[in-house]
Amino acid sequence: MIKKVFPLLLGVLIGALVFGTIGFASGSQRQITVDFLPLKFFFNGVEKHLEQDQPAFVYNDVTYVPVRFVAETLGRPVEWDGDNLSIFIGEKSSGKQKIIVGSDATYPPFEYQDEAGRYVGFDLDMMAAIAEAADLEVDFRDMPFDQLISALRSEQIDAVVSALSIIEARKAVMDFTDPYFHSGLIIAVRPDNSSINSLQDLKGKSIGVLSVTSAEEHAKKVPDAKVKSFGSWEQAFLGLEEGTVEAVISDYPVAANFIKQGYDLRLAGEKFAVADYGIAVSKNNPELLQKLNSGLQTIKANGQYDIIYKKWFKD
Repeated sequence: MIKKVFPLLLGVLIGALVFGTIGFASGSQRQITVDFLPLKFFFNGVEKHLEQDQPAFVYNDVTYVPVRFVAETLGRPVEWDGDNLSIFIGEKSSGKQKIIVGSDATYPPFEYQDEAGRYVGFDLDMMAAIAEAADLEVDFRDMPFDQLISALRSEQIDAVVSALSIIEARKAVMDFTDPYFHSGLIIAVRPDNSSINSLQDLKGKSIGVLSVTSAEEHAKKVPDAKVKSFGSWEQAFLGLEEGTVEAVISDYPVAANFIKQGYDLRLAGEKFAVADYGIAVSKNNPELLQKLNSGLQTIKANGQYDIIYKKWFKD
């Protein structure tokens, strides 16, 4: 009888791993109906008592494996449904369509990590509200800005919300929702610099930008300018404060927010290259575009958008 236990146990575990992995990968959940056993049973003719740490045993010629043992093997949580006498291995499905949304969490106040390490910001709050209105479940993925568009086009992610300007070059390779924020670019300099007040004044100067942004595109059009691309806006503005660059071109709300946080900077001139932000989706996913537009329209109509806007831009 002992010889029968291990092949059966191996079969149970292999089956659980194969079928369980398929279920988890697809976002679903495996349900196991509970068959209660007596606290006392016989194993190879010897009376036994059920022990918590016993990996498997045979009862009435059936091999039993504790669900906890299977769940730990799969690395999945266990949930007990007492009403239906059922156990669920894995996270319980919400029944909503799940989408992966990419965002570069270095754009305060749109998306960033707070002091506690939590991802926060206007874009994230707005996207959560849109998802609720459109009956979607969002899985946020933090990734560098210069990887977002390629990740969307290769369908590693389903959407991008990251203060992304709606410009013709991007519209050629992806679709955008209706605009949700009106913005533009601005030049930031150190307070003691009175010689830079427009794009023309940047000729021959060193300019800090973020890679693959409209700010970088405009900086590269400045004659004889030395353009330095940084990995985040924080690094760019620190470089400006420290004198690594003479000016930074960025989105207006981003620059204003860093000044609000205490950076010793001055906004030079007026906004230019005025544009709207939108949520980007693949051109192969018109259904998701429609759902996101519907959700955006809903939160604008019911006042949620205004509440979120005032939370992040009240000043």
